[in-house]
Amino acid sequence: MKSILLYHNISKTFSPYGSIVFPDVFRKHIRFIKSKGIRFLRPDEFFKEDSGVLLTFDDGFVDLYEFAFPVLMDEKVPAVVFVVSGYAGKKNEWDVTMGKSFTHLSWDKIKEMHKYGITIGSHSHLHPDYSRSPLALIKKDMEVSFKVISDKIGERVEHLSYPFGRIRKDDWQLASQVGYRQAFISTPVETDNPYSLGRWGVYTIDSLFNLSAKIGLNKFRGLERLKCKGINWVSNATGIIKSFKFKT
Repeated sequence: MKSILLYHNISKTFSPYGSIVFPDVFRKHIRFIKSKGIRFLRPDEFFKEDSGVLLTFDDGFVDLYEFAFPVLMDEKVPAVVFVVSGYAGKKNEWDVTMGKSFTHLSWDKIKEMHKYGITIGSHSHLHPDYSRSPLALIKKDMEVSFKVISDKIGERVEHLSYPFGRIRKDDWQLASQVGYRQAFISTPVETDNPYSLGRWGVYTIDSLFNLSAKIGLNKFRGLERLKCKGINWVSNATGIIKSFKFKT
């Protein structure tokens, strides 16, 4: 069985959204998965193998460099970090922060992580909600991010994570037109569409039992799927509020 895990931030700082996983817990997750004989795969391996786990991180906050990157290096685990190209080194003003903001990775840190084997993907340029944005805006945002990241890391960026983890039903074709080879959403759907790859969100409240369900080690995967979909549905509120600033 294959699973794609989605983390948002690894940090010692509490988040009101429940999207933080503490560094010691993250290391336990890595070691737990390893203890079950499950391989961590690079993106190019994941789509060829029958089993394994692909680790992904959305937003690209600077805490990843301090707390996740050392763990990934120590444990020799590959991962994909999706960065918001227009906010590199800046606060996450695209989000509803509720008084708690986070800083995005700078290009220097992004390039260092890439140098040591971390795959860098796009999480858009300005983080608009693609599910509520005009087609022209979506395509332009994808194109700008594709070019900026490719230029900065010195190679073609191949992977896209839709901002807020969603896009309208048929608009995924824009990602293909721009040049991305795979694109990811934030709910654990099963599909053969390489531009709508589902992921299992990992949250502050998740125990090793929950993680086991996400990677298919217990019979409660169906319930875990419903929980992940419910959390993603609640996150619609942020997209609704912030989408107004992108409307033209």
